[in-house]
Amino acid sequence: MRVLIVSEVAAERQRAASALTLREGTEIVECDSGEDARRRIIDGGDVAVDVVIVDGDLQPRGGFAVLYDLRAKFQLADRPMPATIVLTGRAQDRFLVDWSGADRSMSKPVDPFVLARVVDELVPADVTA
Repeated sequence: MRVLIVSEVAAERQRAASALTLREGTEIVECDSGEDARRRIIDGGDVAVDVVIVDGDLQPRGGFAVLYDLRAKFQLADRPMPATIVLTGRAQDRFLVDWSGADRSMSKPVDPFVLARVVDELVPADVTA
C-alpha cells in the first residue's frame, strides 16, 4: 500500500507516517504542498496511491481545496479516487470536510495509532499477502 501525506509541517508528516510504517508493505510518499501532491499524482502521474492524507491547514488554499481539486481531476480522468483523510485543527471544519469529499477526518495533532487503524479500515490489508 502506498500512502501520500501532504503537509507543510514536517512534524505533522512525521507524526502521520510514524505508525503507518509499521504496517508491512506500506510505502510513505511525502509532499510539502498541495501543488506538489497534484503534480505527483495527477499531472505527472508518477505516483499511484491508495490513501491520501492531507493537512487541512495547507497554504495558500487549504487542504480541503486540494482534496476537492484532486477528486474533480480523478473524476475527469475517469480514475478511481484513493481513500482520503483530512487532518483538521478546528471542530468548525466539519463543513469543509464534507465539501471536500474526504472519507474521514481526524483532529490534529493526530494520534499515529488511531490513524493507522483508520487507514486499515479504509484500505484493509490483503489477506493473501
